[in-house]
Amino acid sequence: MKSKLKYLCLFLFLPLLVSPQTDTVSQSTLDFFISDLNQGQGGLKYDGNGRILTDVDQTQDLTFSKKLENKYLHLFPEELPESSSYYLFLNGLNKEQKSNLVKNFYTSEAFIDSSLVRAELPSEIKFLPAALSAMNQRAIGEDKRAGIWQLTHFQAFFNGLQLTRLVDERFDNGPSTRAAVAELKKMKENFGSDELAVLAFLCGPTSVRNASQAADETPAPGEILSRLPAKVSEKMALWQAMAVFLPENKWERELTIPATDTVIITDKVHFQQISTSLNIPVKLLQNYNPQYPYLIVPGDEKPQNLYLPNGKKEEFNLLKDSVSRLFNPTLFDVVAQKIEYAPAPNRQYLGEKVKDLEIEGKTKIKYTIQSGDVLGFIAEDYDVRVEDLKYWNNIYNERKIQAGQKLDIFVDDADADYYRNLHPEPLTKTGAKNPAAAKSYPIPENARKIEHEVKSGESPYVIAQKYKGVSPDAILYWNGISDARKIQIGQKLTIYVTE
Repeated sequence: MKSKLKYLCLFLFLPLLVSPQTDTVSQSTLDFFISDLNQGQGGLKYDGNGRILTDVDQTQDLTFSKKLENKYLHLFPEELPESSSYYLFLNGLNKEQKSNLVKNFYTSEAFIDSSLVRAELPSEIKFLPAALSAMNQRAIGEDKRAGIWQLTHFQAFFNGLQLTRLVDERFDNGPSTRAAVAELKKMKENFGSDELAVLAFLCGPTSVRNASQAADETPAPGEILSRLPAKVSEKMALWQAMAVFLPENKWERELTIPATDTVIITDKVHFQQISTSLNIPVKLLQNYNPQYPYLIVPGDEKPQNLYLPNGKKEEFNLLKDSVSRLFNPTLFDVVAQKIEYAPAPNRQYLGEKVKDLEIEGKTKIKYTIQSGDVLGFIAEDYDVRVEDLKYWNNIYNERKIQAGQKLDIFVDDADADYYRNLHPEPLTKTGAKNPAAAKSYPIPENARKIEHEVKSGESPYVIAQKYKGVSPDAILYWNGISDARKIQIGQKLTIYVTE
């Protein structure tokens, strides 16, 4: 589940975005949004009890700036760069896409709104998941964020969500919302500000503190936002556009949230077994229970809730034994398979050390152990087993691992670049990456030194396209940057250009 479905082309919508500002909107953000929007469709289980009755607002003739001003937002009331472009983009969606977004937002709104109010947080934060995921509960974003709130693993774990190989409650809108609100409340207590709480939720409290400390005086939230990564500004601009777009596009006909029955599963059960016994489509079970990404309910490890269509609970209890008897071991192969190790040279005997190991379909990357690391967290970050880490690195006592020690980690070939950038190698005092084998990019002869100011949506790749003969890696090298994701809007980059 690490990678998304291929993002759909946005060219169908570009003619509808008539404002000249749309050229500056991040294409990657729009691609993510369209992909999530097209995945997040129908039949979903939501918390809340609302009926959507109102028609579309009749204020379409007002400009975006005026509409935003009339909202009297508590968070970031001043118009953010690109917000109007995102608003035009939303209005340019086709009828089906707009319907999916509006319907999914309003079926979840009541629960999200009440959760925020109880936590004494601004109600307008309810538009944030629409900006982050297009209300697609199965959304998978950058850095393995998941669900409508795009929670990180640790945001979910430290706020009480169940996260195992088979269960991920970030995909269940109810628990996901409770965890997101709890995290936002903690950030508000830390920073004493609703606006900074939202920014810390999006990019972490450390980034917000660093951006704040970089200013000579206590900066306003808007200034802090400008110092954060471009993706944060893009999401906040899309949130601002949502705060105008969604209230004026309410669901046009009456909609009742479908009721569900809850049963307790105490065995290991696959959706296919339940589908066959109760004549419930697997797709519907998946829509009601997105927290089970592999369609497996591990009730044998811990009793688990399973949501069924209303009226199916009694039938399930009657046929419970039949469900278990439909066991087919091949249904569980997706999670039971282990890495098949190629024969390791010079390791003929049990207990002999592994050397020069290669695994078909896997790429070996290096990780430098940091102070405070434990194998469990490292394994979680790289989606591998602790047992495999021990085997690959000849570790017999995990308590004896030391900071600075190098670990070999095998990851899928297709995901190698993602994991290489997950924890970049530490920088030396000169700012260059250290290992010594890292490629260098000397300044070309007769090169002209220029200074490039990073704009919204620009990555090293985008910047390199503006200068003939310049590569993204060279830009990072010349500026001592190890992680391209840390480039910020307004940052000055040194670039050497040959005529």
